[in-house]
Amino acid sequence: MTPRTRALERGRVARTVADEYAMTSEREGANEGFGTNEEMSDDVRALTTLVADSDGGAALGADARKDADAMIGKLESVGADATVKPNDDPKIFGYYDVSYVSVGEKQVGNPAGGRFRSPLGRFLFKTIGLEQNLFAPNKIENRVAFTLFGCLPGEVTLEGTFAPAEGVDDGRTVKASFGPPGISVAGGPKLRIGPKSSVVLSTTYLDDHVRLGKGSRGSLFVFTRKSEEKAERDHRRWGIGGLAIAIMLLTALGLGIFGVHELRTTSHTLYSVTVVLASAISLAMAYILRDGGIVAEDADLDDDVGELSEQQKAFLSRGRGDGENKGENVFSSQKA
Repeated sequence: MTPRTRALERGRVARTVADEYAMTSEREGANEGFGTNEEMSDDVRALTTLVADSDGGAALGADARKDADAMIGKLESVGADATVKPNDDPKIFGYYDVSYVSVGEKQVGNPAGGRFRSPLGRFLFKTIGLEQNLFAPNKIENRVAFTLFGCLPGEVTLEGTFAPAEGVDDGRTVKASFGPPGISVAGGPKLRIGPKSSVVLSTTYLDDHVRLGKGSRGSLFVFTRKSEEKAERDHRRWGIGGLAIAIMLLTALGLGIFGVHELRTTSHTLYSVTVVLASAISLAMAYILRDGGIVAEDADLDDDVGELSEQQKAFLSRGRGDGENKGENVFSSQKA
């Protein structure tokens, strides 16, 4: 077990013990106000667990997709009875990952990401991030982060505004109007390519953890809420190393073209093959050096361990006397 893994495990144990204490204290009335957000329901937990790390649902089999759609339908019935309509609820604003998309029968193409999320698009532009963010009072942002051929980072953004859909007064349905898509590769300038667009989307369920949506052509969406700090970290991570990787790829391309040319036009076979191999190695290095050559575990670390509350810290650090002038906490005991 690596030192980082041991640290992660210790953090998880600490949080588990502290959380159990906090929940017990809350039941006993000694911890009023602990946890201001509403608790995640079993149905929401089951849905988010099913669609987690599924590449927006693309990695799920047919049976799992049916289960996900059924869970969404169950939560939609709960959302229909909500006293506060989603369009009037401030909880609707925030950063959201697009965790699952079920394409409607009348939908043409993928409603989240368009051609970038088609089979060919996912092959050429590997999706590493998919968001739909809502900001007060009526701003909307769709974001697709990708790596070209698995190493060169880029993103496509759609920015626009939303308003209640004309002729629909249900407090759930809005029409979002977007400007032309903005495409940026390797941290370069954002190019506006393509037409303006609009979509109609209904919010069928909303709580502190998820927002469920339904498109006008029957597509279903699961948007998982994340904090502003997590969103900012994701945006930095998605674009890391863009210029350096671009330079390395251009170098590899130049070496490859030169090597092939030398191989075809000269008798220096060994030299030409060496240049081609150098090109291949440069390509491999560009792939390895993407994200600094590491797999970011900090996302799991923050989500699973995170910062302890003051009450949890107090519990984990406080001592208890046993009449022998000795203090003890959950990890060790020592003489005073």
